[in-house]
Amino acid sequence: MKSILLLAALMCLSACQQSPAENAADQLDNAAAQSDPAAAAALENAADAMRDDFEGNASVAAQNAISAAGAAQVGDNSANVPPAR
Repeated sequence: MKSILLLAALMCLSACQQSPAENAADQLDNAAAQSDPAAAAALENAADAMRDDFEGNASVAAQNAISAAGAAQVGDNSANVPPAR
């Protein structure tokens, strides 16, 4: 019984060792698995980018990725185009 509790504690500790960017990337991957192909591609690309030397606000990056995935799902490319001046 003690070994099961120790194992559970170690698993929780190792899960807590992930960075916020890695946690957000994992959540984006989970969302991609439940999305249509266009949205999934946008979410997977964002997750990969977050894992590659990400230095920024993971929450903002995840929200931007979700917005881009929503735009990709409806076929709207305006999320990738800067606003007109």
